[in-house]
Amino acid sequence: MPYHIALQQSQKKRIFADIAIDTDGIIVPPAMLENWQQTLDLLSEIVDTPAALIMRVHQSDIEVFASSHSLGNPYKPHDKDSLGHGLYCETVMKECRELHIPNALKDKNWDKNPDIKLGMIAYCGLPLRWPDNTAFGTICMLDSKEHHYSKQFRSLLSRFQNGIEANLVTLFQQAKLQTHNQQLEHVVQQRTHELAELSVKLIREIETRTSTESSLEYHKSYDPLTGLPNRITLINNLSLMLEETYSKENISVLYVGLRNFKSINDSYGYLIGDKILTILSQRLQHYADENTFVSRIAGAEFVIVQSHASPHTEVNKLINQIMNCCNTPFGVADFVITIPSSIGIAQAPSDGIDAVVLLQKAGAAMTISKAEGSAYNFFNQDVQSALRQRYQLESHLIDALNKNELSLHYQPFINLKTKTVIGAEALLRWHNPILGNVAPDRFIALAERNGQIIDIGNFVLHTALSQAAKWCRALQHDFKIAINISPIQMRNPRFVEHIADLLALYQMPPTALELEITEGMLMQDEHLAHNAIQKLQALGIRISLDDFGTGYSSLSYLQKYSFDTLKIDRCFINKLEENEQDRELTKAIIAIGKKLNLEVIAEGVETLEQDAFIRNEECDLGQGYLYGKPITARQFEQEFIHKTEH
Repeated sequence: MPYHIALQQSQKKRIFADIAIDTDGIIVPPAMLENWQQTLDLLSEIVDTPAALIMRVHQSDIEVFASSHSLGNPYKPHDKDSLGHGLYCETVMKECRELHIPNALKDKNWDKNPDIKLGMIAYCGLPLRWPDNTAFGTICMLDSKEHHYSKQFRSLLSRFQNGIEANLVTLFQQAKLQTHNQQLEHVVQQRTHELAELSVKLIREIETRTSTESSLEYHKSYDPLTGLPNRITLINNLSLMLEETYSKENISVLYVGLRNFKSINDSYGYLIGDKILTILSQRLQHYADENTFVSRIAGAEFVIVQSHASPHTEVNKLINQIMNCCNTPFGVADFVITIPSSIGIAQAPSDGIDAVVLLQKAGAAMTISKAEGSAYNFFNQDVQSALRQRYQLESHLIDALNKNELSLHYQPFINLKTKTVIGAEALLRWHNPILGNVAPDRFIALAERNGQIIDIGNFVLHTALSQAAKWCRALQHDFKIAINISPIQMRNPRFVEHIADLLALYQMPPTALELEITEGMLMQDEHLAHNAIQKLQALGIRISLDDFGTGYSSLSYLQKYSFDTLKIDRCFINKLEENEQDRELTKAIIAIGKKLNLEVIAEGVETLEQDAFIRNEECDLGQGYLYGKPITARQFEQEFIHKTEH
């Protein structure tokens, strides 16, 4: 056994030696079992094998605990087989290693295996173990024909093994925590620190599981709305095309983006917007053939890839065809809607021979086309310069969290009647030794695109709640901390439970937390947002609608959702002195908030005149440079907390 594996097992034994857990009695919850089922279905589909199983061992038998819903799979959940008959999985558990048998009929050690009776002659399996090193069972793949499972497929099986064992760690720690509570009620005070550490571990494991589930979702091949291949499939197919044809033919990557599509959703609703995307995808698919590949990779963005002999004539023809698809009016639900489009084009081999690079270059050209309002743009040196800056930003952002370059600053909320600080907004900051201070609007969207926003969001929540909890205890009265939430965070089905866990961990009263959401979050999934808001408010958490007044549907959101706070966008406040229309709009927003019994915050207050105006209109709270700039936690304590204490 390799030294590092032996060391890990030794550490596991030492950690869990203080308490005995009956792992056979641990129940796998339905939600987790459903995730396992999805894992097996995905594994069976990717590997093209009829059976993918999770087996669970008991004292005298082994059970089919979960089985893929795949054609030709003879194994059913809860099927059992007695131990001691030389099953594949017995060997995997006994020797605690991978077992790979391409064809048992050709292997004298396995040609009498009981699974042959079911027609399964190929096998590849890995052990699943509890954290105390006892066997849970196996995860395995079987086939009715000879199957040399490739290194890539076995690596994928190993990845799923790690994900499931992470779940087992969570279940084990939950069982251990429950046992501790039963045994240690008479020494609760002495064990408080230990229980807190277990809670941290449990939350981290849940966060790890969430990241794993997101990763599995990411590997699905098709866009559910249009049925077109998604980004992952696009990259794979384009890579294959480049390997097979780039030395003989030219390949053009056309990145198509619909301009101002957000206004369509705002004006007509998401059902109409989705219908337009579906119609456009059907139009584009008319041009798909053996040389042309069509995909939808995000929102109102499509990518068409074509290989051709002439790099100019044929690509110009395709550009005209795509422009005709996009510019032809869409007739939907008695509406006739026209949407302009922008196209960015990158070509191989002149712009590169790597699929990801070509897609990024085409996307960068599309972005330039949108900015210029032009119909299309080929990738060139100007686009290259913009792309180089994005590469640099992304390369530094990947390690920003691990290198402690991210931090939080806090900007105070002022009660305009009492002129006292009643809370603060937590604002994310990034200082890189090479790039210097990077504005959030430059890297937040990038983090949402590359998946880092989950880890960054967890960093913000942990840091802000831990700090605010200390201030609440120091002040011994209500102190509000406001935190901005990304739409991607709210998509997590455990988001509300995660927030509740963090509040319990840091002993923070729910009423002291205010989550700020934007209209963009509400537009992405109204049903999801509505349920999440209701559950959060049921816990006592306040919900604030950020940047109110800047979107198309702000008033409709006040009708659909129950908010606690409205934040007047700074664009209205900073022109109060010279713009009569902004003054009237600000008055109207404050009046609406009062009428609906909502707390109203004016952000971006920088002058005494602005302060006097919002006070006169009986706005509740103010935020801005006039009252205090965003500062570090230590500075905030010195400037506001200690003064309040004394």
